[in-house]
Amino acid sequence: MFDWIEICLAAAMATFIVGAFVPKLHPYRSLFLGSAALMAITLLFPRPGNRLGQFLFAQQSGSIHLPSELFGIAWWILGAWLIRSLLSLILRRTIFPNDYQPHARRLFADLASGMLYIVAFVGIMDTVLKQPISAFLATSGVLAIVLGLALQNTLADVFSGLAINIERPFGAGDWITMNDNVEGQIIEIDWRATRIRTFANDMVVIPNSVIAKAIVTNHRKLNEPHMSSLSLKIDASFSPTSVINALESAASSSPGVASGNKPVAYACGFADSLVIYRLYFAVESFILTSEVLSQVTIRVTDTLRREGIQVGALPTDIRIISNAKLAGTLAAAHENAP
Repeated sequence: MFDWIEICLAAAMATFIVGAFVPKLHPYRSLFLGSAALMAITLLFPRPGNRLGQFLFAQQSGSIHLPSELFGIAWWILGAWLIRSLLSLILRRTIFPNDYQPHARRLFADLASGMLYIVAFVGIMDTVLKQPISAFLATSGVLAIVLGLALQNTLADVFSGLAINIERPFGAGDWITMNDNVEGQIIEIDWRATRIRTFANDMVVIPNSVIAKAIVTNHRKLNEPHMSSLSLKIDASFSPTSVINALESAASSSPGVASGNKPVAYACGFADSLVIYRLYFAVESFILTSEVLSQVTIRVTDTLRREGIQVGALPTDIRIISNAKLAGTLAAAHENAP
């Protein structure tokens, strides 16, 4: 009754069904069940020598007359879904293994999904509905122009997302500053927008076309320690050499400063009677900048205090004279005048 093709399809279907209920394969249950359904549709679909398929679908007396077009459409769509799911699984297991957070894998998976479903649509039109695809493409040209004009911004976001993922000036996990007003870690770059998590755990969604045109500072691209700085003003009466040595010593002993990168201090200029100093130090990770800067500020303050160095201008005594006392003083001075 069944030839070897039907026997192989039935065996594959049974294998997929059993695999779907194996506890260790539970994360892939949908793939196994989808594959079993695809094998079942292929097994039942009419072919020469397939008596069961001819009984179910053949247009003759004594058959059930099931609509073969619906099964054909389901076969193409289910096949496209299975290939898309397998591709997503392969990308997650090979090129993008760190799947605890979304990343560029989603963009490539979405684009591949679109291409697969387009192929499935062409297959449905050609093999199931028996419609010439060339005529359909010709009649849909006007519709494509209208959609292209209506979706200009969306298309700009899509192509900008492709350019970002191909050039990769930044990617998921990088800490960036955009136009000096958006700062945080990139969580995801999908086909339309880039999602950034700020220090306050807020999610900022920026269209790809906007971030592609913006000035973006990537704080982790070079995989080197992040350089931070501390600026302060000290009275010019203190020796610049002593101040610089105190600043460098304080920063070197601060926790969080990257090892192997000696802090450096410079005297950068004057502000009236004050000298402007800038202290540069390295931080292992950009996310620790605020914490390390706080520790460096504490150590610098304590060190300068021990050295007797005053931050800012030295205190000045100002005598405040009341109006009555001032008037008496002026009157006495006028009487004593020759």
